Amino acid sequence: MSIFDTMSEPLSQRLADGLARLGAVARQLDWQTAETEGLSPTQADILHFIVSRPLGVRLSAAAAHAGIRNATASDAVTALERKGLIGKHPDPDDGRAVLLKCTVDGKELAQRWPQSYHSVIDGLDAVEQEALLGLVIKMIRTLQKANLIAPQRACISCRYFRENIAPGSDEPHYCALVKAPMAERHLRIDCLEHELNSA
Repeated sequence: MSIFDTMSEPLSQRLADGLARLGAVARQLDWQTAETEGLSPTQADILHFIVSRPLGVRLSAAAAHAGIRNATASDAVTALERKGLIGKHPDPDDGRAVLLKCTVDGKELAQRWPQSYHSVIDGLDAVEQEALLGLVIKMIRTLQKANLIAPQRACISCRYFRENIAPGSDEPHYCALVKAPMAERHLRIDCLEHELNSA
């Protein structure tokens, strides 16, 4: 045992503190960009969520993604609609419901929006980024199982995903939708073709 084992805070605490600091940096960058574009951080978060779902999304899904109440999300959506960044459209599956979709202006804004975590990740090489992606996906899976975050359109929860069917290989996973093997670096966190695995 090293002297540092007794003088240091537990590893989990130091890791949590470091992640909190990285998250604070990314949030600050998002807030600065949002302010420049005349949006609140909540509006920006919801806009990014909607733009990544071209078929549209219901208000409740946007609220769950942002981790806010429907009423708060509704206020943000109203502001985004007033700014011409999103529109409301009838849901073809439910005549009483509406889907939120980005307008052309909303898509253009989302495309020019800088990714706040790029500044955090840029210091890692490709091997480190791949390892970190694996850990992020593992954390997302744990949070989803505990119902602490909204369901994600990630490979790990997709009905087409076959996990670790070729252990020890460079591409241990398999996507039955595209019928191709996958490496860890290929795993997605938000896939448009995602279909929830109900098993």
